[in-house]
Amino acid sequence: MKTSSRMFGLNTFLGGMLFLACSPLWACLDQPSLQALADKEMQYLLQRIPPAFADAVSDQLIQGQMTAKASDTCQVRWQLTLPEVDIAEAQALLQAEPAKQIMLAAQGYQIPEQANVEAEFAVDQATLQPLHQEVLQTAPLGKLRASVELMYAMLTQARTNSRQEAQLPWAQAELESVQTSCQQQFRADDSKKACACYSQGLAEKYSARQVKYNRYLMTNPYAFATGNGGDFKQLDKALQASCGLSS
Repeated sequence: MKTSSRMFGLNTFLGGMLFLACSPLWACLDQPSLQALADKEMQYLLQRIPPAFADAVSDQLIQGQMTAKASDTCQVRWQLTLPEVDIAEAQALLQAEPAKQIMLAAQGYQIPEQANVEAEFAVDQATLQPLHQEVLQTAPLGKLRASVELMYAMLTQARTNSRQEAQLPWAQAELESVQTSCQQQFRADDSKKACACYSQGLAEKYSARQVKYNRYLMTNPYAFATGNGGDFKQLDKALQASCGLSS
């Protein structure tokens, strides 16, 4: 009887020690840390993915959530909710180019097929960053990042000349932003007047977002090589000449 009591006490003691030994592993998985990790991941995507993604985030059409995985290691689950309309548009664009679809698939690229995409990955407890092997394109997190980037790269390119996008009116702040950028980039006898002419010329054909998309293509050689953005580049040069602007 005494032996049983001693064994019970020993097991209780060891169980307590096991809990104490494991508890520090959960420090990186408390709620503030999860939110910080989610913010970091979203910022990474915003900095890397073409601007149609940032606009969807700004419109509150994309949400991300980071949760702790029930595990004795520092593992999390990243869940990203994407607009179904964006997925449908991207799928239609890809299906319209079978050769491109086959080529991308052969290289391991694909676009999301459903609104909810997720990946589980391990985190470095000290830095709250995904481990190196988790960001490889063969890993779930790497695949998620690549698929969302591919989708919004296609949407950014397709929407540069979309008539539906062009019908969106400009806000006064958007016009002023283009005018300020113009005055910083170009010279003119009357820069304020010339840049007002320039921004109004852009606004007559493109939405403010399309101007942003086209400028992105102009600074991205690969994206511009797809053939998108040519009309914008011609209009941009024509407006510089007609409005009296020079580099």
